[in-house]
Amino acid sequence: MSKEVEQIINTLCEKLGVAANILVPEMARYNIARLVFLTVVQVILSIVVAAIIVRLVKYCLTSENVDDDERVISVFLTNILPGLVLVFLIVVTILSATDLIGWIASPTASAIKEITRMIK
Repeated sequence: MSKEVEQIINTLCEKLGVAANILVPEMARYNIARLVFLTVVQVILSIVVAAIIVRLVKYCLTSENVDDDERVISVFLTNILPGLVLVFLIVVTILSATDLIGWIASPTASAIKEITRMIK
């Protein structure tokens, strides 16, 4: 498998006119920059959604012109969608951060993994 990957990398580099020793650092810089941006945006969005959930819960619990049954339904409905969005954002943030750590810790392994993923 490593011979195939090496041959594909060399062929790719020849077609692109890039030296093989430049390809991995370039891929690493690109992916690190992309993943840092995505992770930061996802963290910010998670914080915003969490703040919205807190405000909605406070509003629903302190609203005086709503009876108890309506209050329970209101809290339930106003927090399901933002809660699901928050869970999704947290999962995606964890996945992005995991990829980012991989690219920082071992760019060569991550590049090989990326190239073999492209081959399949």
